[in-house]
Formats: sequence, structure tokens, C-alpha cells
Amino acid sequence: MKRFFSVIILAALIAAAGTDAFAQFGVNVSYMNSNTWTRSNAGGEPAKMNTNGFAVGIDHNIRIVGNILSIQPGIYYQHLLKSEDIAEISGLAARDTYMENYLAIPVYLKVGFNILPKNILRLYVFAGPTFEVGLMASNRISVNGSLLGQNVDGEISYNYYSGKIKSSSEEFNSLAENYFQTDGQGQYGRFDIMLGGGVGLQVVRFLDIKVGYDYGLVNRLKGTLAENATANRGQFYVGVGIRL
Repeated sequence: MKRFFSVIILAALIAAAGTDAFAQFGVNVSYMNSNTWTRSNAGGEPAKMNTNGFAVGIDHNIRIVGNILSIQPGIYYQHLLKSEDIAEISGLAARDTYMENYLAIPVYLKVGFNILPKNILRLYVFAGPTFEVGLMASNRISVNGSLLGQNVDGEISYNYYSGKIKSSSEEFNSLAENYFQTDGQGQYGRFDIMLGGGVGLQVVRFLDIKVGYDYGLVNRLKGTLAENATANRGQFYVGVGIRL
């Protein structure tokens, strides 16, 4: 764990360094599609959960060899969401909302070359690790409408990191405990190391367009769950940004 935090601190220091003419900041926004595959040690088909969202952040392009080779550390906030109706019976509706937030610190090695001269159009490829810290992962079930002449309005939620269950009223407490069945234990660890890369285009020096994919190397499950299964996250993204 200490080594993990040391790497994150080192990445942040690199991002803050190199403010001369060979460094270039970028501001980026990306669409993200993330999948988590859970595989049982007993075999069988893995279970898949899909979420969509966005990432926003900054990076710092630090040239190493001319205009060809550079290091690009960054820091991003990622927001992922999945929401769907799970029941609708006689005017009573229930909705399931799963949400995740991450702090991501990529440290990419980047190689680029000009397609058109004077940096009018550049093609580049990048690869490297991304250090992810889970800020929040929760599942919320909201119910509203009427049943047997009674108004029903409330929600229950579960925190995948802390294992805490919350409900909007005492009447929903037993429902929450039976639905999530977690015994007060968290299911996910907060830290992941993802490995990936992608390709991009830099247009007229300042417009940046890129696509990439990362795959998590760390089992997301913790405790007794990790003894029986593994869960790994992969994420595809398409981003656009400007270089300052």
C-alpha cells in the first residue's frame, strides 16, 4: 500500500514539473464505457456489469526526445452510472441506480509524428499505467407510487466500499438488509492499477482527439469474496481536449 501511494505522489510531482517551453498542459473531457467482469473460481461464464459516464481532467505533456517522445501524466475525475427500472406493478415503480466515482492518475509514454508539417496534424500513440482510487461506489433502489391504497415513497442504498446500508425510513430497513445481504461488509477495494493505451490526433497544435482502453490488474473484490471470485474492470473512452 505504501508503494502504491508513493507512485501516485511521484506521478503528481511529475505533473507539476517541467513548466518550460518543452511542457504543454491539456484540458480533456471523455466519454467512457466501463465493464466489470466477475469470474467465479469454480468456473462458468463471467457476470458482466456495464456502466457509462464521463471523465474530465488535465494532463501535462513533457517532451523527452524533441517532438517525438514524451511523458504525459495527468489527473482525472471519472463518473460512471447505470440506471434502470426494475419493477412496475399496479402503479408502484422501482428504479435501480448504480454509481461509481474515481480519481484516476495516468502516466503515459507518448510517441508522435507529424502527418502535416509544422504540427498542423500529428498522429500519436500512448501507453502506460493508470492508478485509480475509488471515491464512491453505491447501489440505490428507489420505490414510489401506491400499493393496496397506500402511498409508498422511499429508497435504500448500499456502499460497496464501507458496506454501510442506508434507508429513508424504518419501514425500509428490513427490506434493505434482505435485498443486499452483505452482513455489513464492503465488497470492493478502493485501489486499482490499470494498464492500457490508445491513439490520438492533434490538430492545428491545440485540438486533441483520442481513443483508448484500460484494463484493471487488481481484483476489485475483497475479504472472503476475493477468495472465491475475481472482478476486473475494463474501460473504453473517446476524448477531446485542448492543449494550452
